[in-house]
Amino acid sequence: MALEEAVVSFVIERLGDLLINEAKFLYGVKGQVENAKIKLQCMRAFLKDADACVRNGDERVRLLVVQIRENSYTLEDVIETYVFKVASNNESVGTIRRVLKWSAQIIRVYKVGSKIKEISSNIDAWTSELEKYGVQRSMDKAAETSSSYVQERRQLRQAYSHVEDNHVVGFDKDIEELVALLTEQNNPHKPYKVISVCGMGGLGKTTLARKVYQHPQVRTHFFCCAWASISQQCNTRAVMEGILFAFTSPTDAQRNHIKSLSDVELTKKLHDFQKEWKCLVLLDDIWTTKTWDLLKHAFPQGDTDSKILLTTRNKDVAEHVDRHGFIHEPHLLDDKESWELFQNKYSSPGMESTDSDSDDNERKKELAVEMLKKCAGLPLAIIVLAGLLSKKHTIYEWEQMKRNIVRCIGQGEQHDDSKYRSVWGVLGLSYIELPCHLKPCFLYLSRYPEDAVIRVKTSCLVLIAEGFISLRGSCMETMEDEAYDCLSELVERSMIQVKEMSSTGKIKSFCIHDLMRDLCVSKARDENFLHFMDLRNKVEEPIESVSTVPITNVRRLAIYCDRESTGNDFVHMVRNMDGSLRYLSVHERHIAFEGGVFRHVCNRFLMLRVLIIDDMRDFERTTTLPKEIGNLIHLRLFSMPNSRIKMIPSYFGNWRCLQTLRVWTNSDKIPNSMCKLEQLRHLYFLNISIGVEIGEFLRSTMSRNLLQTLVGIHSKHLVLSDLLQLKNLKKLAIDVDGNFDSFLHNPQTLTFTRLLSLQVKKRDFVKIDIVPLILSCPQIYKLTLDSLVVRLPQVNQFSPNLIKLRLFNLRLEDDPMPTLEKLPKLRVLLISINCFMGDEMVCSRGGFNRLESLELSGLRGLKEWKVEERALSRLGYLRIEQCRGLRRVPDGLRNILTLNHMEIRHMPKKFKERMEEGGEDFYKVKHVTSRVFIDCDSEYASDYR
Repeated sequence: MALEEAVVSFVIERLGDLLINEAKFLYGVKGQVENAKIKLQCMRAFLKDADACVRNGDERVRLLVVQIRENSYTLEDVIETYVFKVASNNESVGTIRRVLKWSAQIIRVYKVGSKIKEISSNIDAWTSELEKYGVQRSMDKAAETSSSYVQERRQLRQAYSHVEDNHVVGFDKDIEELVALLTEQNNPHKPYKVISVCGMGGLGKTTLARKVYQHPQVRTHFFCCAWASISQQCNTRAVMEGILFAFTSPTDAQRNHIKSLSDVELTKKLHDFQKEWKCLVLLDDIWTTKTWDLLKHAFPQGDTDSKILLTTRNKDVAEHVDRHGFIHEPHLLDDKESWELFQNKYSSPGMESTDSDSDDNERKKELAVEMLKKCAGLPLAIIVLAGLLSKKHTIYEWEQMKRNIVRCIGQGEQHDDSKYRSVWGVLGLSYIELPCHLKPCFLYLSRYPEDAVIRVKTSCLVLIAEGFISLRGSCMETMEDEAYDCLSELVERSMIQVKEMSSTGKIKSFCIHDLMRDLCVSKARDENFLHFMDLRNKVEEPIESVSTVPITNVRRLAIYCDRESTGNDFVHMVRNMDGSLRYLSVHERHIAFEGGVFRHVCNRFLMLRVLIIDDMRDFERTTTLPKEIGNLIHLRLFSMPNSRIKMIPSYFGNWRCLQTLRVWTNSDKIPNSMCKLEQLRHLYFLNISIGVEIGEFLRSTMSRNLLQTLVGIHSKHLVLSDLLQLKNLKKLAIDVDGNFDSFLHNPQTLTFTRLLSLQVKKRDFVKIDIVPLILSCPQIYKLTLDSLVVRLPQVNQFSPNLIKLRLFNLRLEDDPMPTLEKLPKLRVLLISINCFMGDEMVCSRGGFNRLESLELSGLRGLKEWKVEERALSRLGYLRIEQCRGLRRVPDGLRNILTLNHMEIRHMPKKFKERMEEGGEDFYKVKHVTSRVFIDCDSEYASDYR
């Protein structure tokens, strides 16, 4: 119920912003707005105690609080719409039109003022009702002190310097057994074709399968491996395409060819590939036998060396897939193993202290052991409990947590199965314990399907657009920092799991366990926060059953479609919805443009703040947006990255509050109307061939002081000083043309003060001098260069903060390693596609002392690579791809003990054979735990079979 507190808090903050920044547009109703804000502030003081009443089952209070939430939203909608209409009217010219507008304004003031008074009166009445029901006004401190809050946020941002594998407890024997079965060390005369890992949700099936899948013996035993996440809504076409993509590593053209195949052709190609080569496919989380029946024709039966490793909750599924297969059922953890896992996941100061608090620590240990018994040996429940307790520091809080767990388990009626009731109780408590500002951040994750890999940056922008992020700390923080901290705290609480870290040590992507997602979807639906709808595979589930619960005033809707979904399906779902929708995401974009669906959205859902239309990129189709999209005047984020629009329409200028624009367009012009956008922070033009002209826009935009991201622009009609006026610019991706010298415009005296990421591309074959531009960017930590250059910058000309460097098409004659190896903080390096034209590279003694990842790709002239003693001393990942002249790996690799993963792609067969056991170079790489070879079994390593 703290969600209501969050909603009220955000509305109060928004009203405050409107009163400060939009006062000139509030004449006639400013007094009512100020009065409503005060009443909401008074109401907020009751919500904490109301939350406790709801938890204890008081239905009367619950209904009142829901009304408060909905009317808070309505109040914000009414006032924002009023402001936008007044602002629009003020732009009109002409005496007669102004008089008519003024007459209409008098009527509008009366109507809006009456509506605000009605809502304020309702708030008064509900406050009295809450007091009548015994709800007390909370006198808690409103917020943490600024200094301690900022310090905590900084600690969160430093907490994830690298990703460690999940700490696995109790699985050592399981891993050993499954690896032996897959590699046929056991029972070689009767090998199993299908090996299944079965067990309840949260048992660690996927963690175990991942350990086995990544095991070096498994990776070297099979020619190629593929991982496919299945889930309840299995998209069979996407699964088969994904497996074939993993097997063949296709180019963009080959990928499009695969996507153009019929289902029968695709199934046969995948079947034949596994028949010819020794392949391993991991099918993670198969729910039903029907799902396997839809997939089975893509997998060869009988005499084949390929194998399947699958995970499922249902033993019947495993037996149905292969009645002669091997079924492995991981055990629940015993008390000792549960305690070991808890200790490894508990992130607060340890309980092994011998200082004066040892009595408290001993009591905490006793309480932890008692609470662990409620987790019933289920790893997920133990991990979540550890995350919960890491936020509690006193004995009283731990005692209270124990009582709450017992009560929540008693209320865990969503699962009749007793083995799920305890874990559901623990998971439910993890949501209840969230502070109010984190609840909407968690509930937003219900928009993603099972097993989705969720990008942090995208999630942050959506949360900001919805208004769920506010700056509560230092003025040095940005909204993006605050949003990142919120997601980091969900990681700290073990409610989401880190999937990938960036080169700078920040979380790049995350995922959510399917049981935790079940909780998230359930809570989002109960709170009427967001509805998730899946139209994929309607053969298994008719459209009528997808939305059995009627939705009317839903505010957020996420829709996933397949190729067979139609505009009628969409209309069927939304026909009863009113205009309250604030967030809409449609995945499989063709439905959005069919039968006027897009136009329907733009005419009906005028309060939309976030509109996302996403799908696989279509290189052939060009879309024209309907002019009605200009009606969405409240829009904060518009993202359509994979549907090419013919031009950037002038009505984008109606989106006065737009913060993020992400589109793929053929156009190279920005309409003048977009200069009126006052809140623009992130601008992504995802063009393939050429960037968008932006010079005139930057010289006149009202968002100059807010812009942080410019991606996909080109240097035509642009000078560097235009960009240097953007004091908050952090990311710049620019295409340059023949005017590069004039673009630089004497930059030596000018520098980017906040730029952190720079990408420069040049399409033609004229060399540019990149040094002056690099010198103007002293703070960047990411740099991508894709152009012929006159010279490589010297060490002291690069930013000293450079962490990630990607180089393409530089066509250098001299070895770049002597320069690059001296960069003091470099951790990630990619040298690719004709970057170096020579035949020998040398990493000298002690060079690259911080480099962790190195990729050499497309260096066709390279014949010899030398690594001297103590070079690359921290290297953990090495990838070599399409360097077909390279004869052997360096002898110096044998001294790099940190190297744990090598990936060799599209290299000659002899190159691979030298590194296999018994080969001439095996002694150099035998210490590398994971050695993966992809498409290296032909003499010339063709790109694709």
